Amino acid sequence: MDKTQRQQIKVRQKGLAVLLTVVALPFLLIMAGLAIDSGRAYSMQAKLFAAVDAAGIAAARAISVGSTQTLREANATAAAQKYFDVNLSTALKTTSPSLSSPVFSYDDEDNVSISLNATGNMPTSFIQLLGFDTWPIGVEAETIRRPVDISLVVDNSGSLSDVFDVVQQRSKEFLSNFNPDFDRVAVTQYGMGADAVVPFNLSQRSYSSTAVNTAIDTMTYETSSSDHYTNTAEGFYQGYAEFDDTNTLAANLKVIVVFTDGAPNTFTSNFLVDGNKSYLASISTTGSEGRGLWDPSKMRQRISYELNNGTVIDQDDDGDGDEIYKYVDISPGDEYQGFELLGGSRASSTASSYSYSGSSDDKGDFQALMRAISRDLPEKMAFQARADGVYVFTLGLGYNLLNDMGNGTGEDMLVRMANAPNSDEFQSSQPQGLYCFAETEDDLGPCFDKMLDVIIRLTL
Repeated sequence: MDKTQRQQIKVRQKGLAVLLTVVALPFLLIMAGLAIDSGRAYSMQAKLFAAVDAAGIAAARAISVGSTQTLREANATAAAQKYFDVNLSTALKTTSPSLSSPVFSYDDEDNVSISLNATGNMPTSFIQLLGFDTWPIGVEAETIRRPVDISLVVDNSGSLSDVFDVVQQRSKEFLSNFNPDFDRVAVTQYGMGADAVVPFNLSQRSYSSTAVNTAIDTMTYETSSSDHYTNTAEGFYQGYAEFDDTNTLAANLKVIVVFTDGAPNTFTSNFLVDGNKSYLASISTTGSEGRGLWDPSKMRQRISYELNNGTVIDQDDDGDGDEIYKYVDISPGDEYQGFELLGGSRASSTASSYSYSGSSDDKGDFQALMRAISRDLPEKMAFQARADGVYVFTLGLGYNLLNDMGNGTGEDMLVRMANAPNSDEFQSSQPQGLYCFAETEDDLGPCFDKMLDVIIRLTL
């Protein structure tokens, strides 16, 4: 091949390359545009799914609000649309998104399934060259609202006298968000002792919202201006005892919510009094006094006890109760409902050697031990509840929770009970709960709402 022929071939090759470039360029641009628009569509679809997911959670929360199923479904539909609209970004709004009406279905295990779908049309940028002005997007989501057993434990001590009406109202509002048709609700009040004013329904999965509201409205608090006795351990135990795994009605999700405004100073056990008789009772300390005996099954009722000489001390006489520290003994191995009194983080780490004897006649030792045991027992009980799969939520009101009385603060105890992430004894293998601190009564509503949001998510 001579030089002329080689030059002609090169010219033809260059011409072909130019021709191929001219032909391929629009195709390459279209492919690049398709990649860009499909990426935009994928991003828009993810945003749309996030909005639908928020709508489903809102519907799951609202499906419990209303006196009839029709009203509850209407409330859930309205809530879904509201939260869908709130979660539409400016970019997503350009697709003219539309949310379908929820479809509700119910199964034999009282699960409520809420099905939603949404569609939109994304304006295209590059593939308009192919005649496509919009790109359709769509998502589907199903939210399943599981039934829950929730046990609310409320502090009714005298320190709440100024805000107890707010506590009652917020408690009722909180519980109104659960479904009377398939959830179960229990309410326990506590002071010196504890009383389950609303037990779980043992015959079917339901509860009466009217009965719950009436019981909360009729709850009272200790009226004494000086004797503020708080038996958190007894309150927690009674609320925890409502969960009975042998009952076929028990929900898979179990939650206990504890409300208090201060550190506990009372606990329950079987006390040997003056070496004479054993009494199932509560004993307390507050201010400069140590008092007892209290009936643990009542909010605030004293019981009489008999001394070794046969003298019966009438606990209706306020002047007698503060002598109890002279007569009770607390020894290694003493327990209440299987929870040892000694050996906690506060009540002596050397439980095998430490004890208190009434014969020592030392009110100071008595008070220190009462406070320590009173704060250890709720933590031990909460640990066992979490080991049984129960979620523990705690709500604290006011700055008394932040006061250190020599055995840590009340807030320390509530954080540990909830197994909150900031707990110094966080148990990664146990359910993680939530602790919320309400500075004033105005913060109670937001705290209850925060807990409700977490609980509803747990039901999904």
